[in-house]
Formats: sequence, C-alpha cells, structure tokens
Amino acid sequence: MTDVRDLLLTAPGELRSADASPPLAALRPDDVVVEVDRVTLCGSDHRLYDGTYGGPRSYPIRFGHEWSGRVVDAGPGARPLLDRLVTGDCSRWCGRCPRCAADRNVCHRIQKFGITVDGFSTRLRTVDSRYLYPDDFDLGAGLLALSEFFAVAHHGLRRVPPHEGDDVLVIGAGALGLASHLLLVHAYGVRSVHVLESDPAKAALVTRLFPDAVVHTPPPAGEHGPADYAALTRDARYPVVVECSGSEHGMNTALALALPLGRVLCFGLRSSANLRTDLLVAKGLTLSGSIGGTGSFRDVQAFLAAHREQAARFVTHRLPADRAAEAFAPAPHGTTPRIKTQILFGEETQ
Repeated sequence: MTDVRDLLLTAPGELRSADASPPLAALRPDDVVVEVDRVTLCGSDHRLYDGTYGGPRSYPIRFGHEWSGRVVDAGPGARPLLDRLVTGDCSRWCGRCPRCAADRNVCHRIQKFGITVDGFSTRLRTVDSRYLYPDDFDLGAGLLALSEFFAVAHHGLRRVPPHEGDDVLVIGAGALGLASHLLLVHAYGVRSVHVLESDPAKAALVTRLFPDAVVHTPPPAGEHGPADYAALTRDARYPVVVECSGSEHGMNTALALALPLGRVLCFGLRSSANLRTDLLVAKGLTLSGSIGGTGSFRDVQAFLAAHREQAARFVTHRLPADRAAEAFAPAPHGTTPRIKTQILFGEETQ
C-alpha cells in the first residue's frame, strides 16, 4: 500500500502529498468516516490541475468526486453503513430548497465535492451519510468508483430522452461519452449510436476495447458561415446529439450535425465559447445542459452489475497515490491513451 495518505491541489499545477490525512471533524449523528480506497480521475480533475476548469472551483482543494471506500466509523444515525463499501455524490445539496425538489444537482446552495469543497483524495474523510450509496450490487471498489460519471450520463440522457429508432451521435470518446454510448445501447435500446472522436489514437483504442462501438474521425463540420438557409442543414443528420467533449468545437459540431427540431444534450462547463446560435435558432433545436448524477446512482449501479466486463475496460491506468503526479502529467507520445485512471490509496482487490 502507498505511504501517501493525502493529496491536495494547492494551485493549478501544484500537487502536494502527505503521509497523514488532515484531522477529522467530530462525528455528527448522520456522519460517517470513510477509509478511501481509490479515486477515479475525471476530466474536471485534470482541468483543475491545469487551471482550465470552466466552472466555480476552489484552491487549495482535495480533488476526487469519483471514488470508493469503506465506512470505518459512524454516528448513531448511520450505523447500518459500518463496514460497508460505499461511493458518493459529487453534488452537495441541501434537500430543503425548491430547486432540490426538482433536481438536487441544481440546489440553491449547491457545492461540488472535489471542486468547490474538499473531495476524497485522502485516506480518511468524514462525510454526511445522505450523500453516500452502499455497494448493494457487489461491484467491488474498482467498479463502484465508476458510479458517479455513469450517473452523470444517466441523469443527462433522461433530459433528451432518446427513442429506440433514433440515430444518435455522441461527440467525444472519453469516459462520459463511452458511458453515454453504453447506456444508449443497453439501457435505452437505441439501435444506431455513433461516436465521434477527433483523436485517432483514442478512436483506435476505443475500437479495440469496445468492438461493437461505431467510431468515426470525420473532418470538422459547420465551421464556416452559411451562404443561405439551405446550407444550415447541409451537415444535419442526427435527431439526438450528446456532446461530451466539453469543447467549443464539439458544441458547434453538435449544433451543425443535429437535424432540424433535434435535441442536443451538453455536458461539461466552459466559461466562454463562441457558439453557432444561427444553427440553434434556425433549426429550432432543443438544447439541454446537465450536471451531476444525484438521483441516478442506484440505477447505474444495477447497470454496472449487469455489464461488469465492459465497465471494467474503462480503467486503462492504475497508479498508487505516491505516483499521483504521473496521473496528471500528459500521456507520453506513443503510449496508450487514457480513458480512466484510478489513484489507489488502499488494498481492495476488486
């Protein structure tokens, strides 16, 4: 097991490690102490590290909102979780405001674990048990630590929602795009799902790992202003587009490739972007944004249990906590592209 027990981003590009977790807060009745086993890195973690994250964020911060661990102490209201393997929300919601009644991911008092308040890149962490989900499907620490981003995809897809006969495009073959692909095919029964990935090396990796996925690396679409209204629909093909790249180009490609009256779902946060609103307006598109996975964890854990082998392929790299800096460094040229990296604090074997 690694000697490192605490990882803190003090500023962009600055990662501090320590051999002890910070002092624990006193347990309230519904609190637990989690012994964190692993953190799965998200694109948000990488952007926090390189200083390009587009949403609210804080430094110094313990990153990590995709994680798993074991409950080693509990207040009287959370005793049933003792010794259980758990994971948890990224969203820290209040549960009392009108927004929570509609969607706890947009709570009026929302905070984000690992982004605006400390996450789980530490061996011991006190947390309110209402944000936790036990491993009721015997996923083990590795698969359980994939729950959050699958929940984000699941929560977002409910906003569009796709039909079996739709021709759906997913832009971006990262973890969120691939989770969306698996859910579209196996949960929604969509018969035609295409994945657009601009990086040929990642596209090749995805084709090897998920041979049933239809992956394209076509030339960019919709970059130039149209000469007339007919040109606005020149590239349109898909009634549903799911944008998972988090880039300005990806968003404009989604708007270009969506059919008139189509539905576009956008994940990811960017504080500024030059969007093709001419495409959005002229084609009468419905554009939906989605953040967070609260409300979808149990559904996706059942899904992961039913698709264990495919889900396990998402983790392409595992590193002990004392090598966490390598996980944030750019992948060396010619090496296997990363889909998901897990940083290990503990000794769970699954």
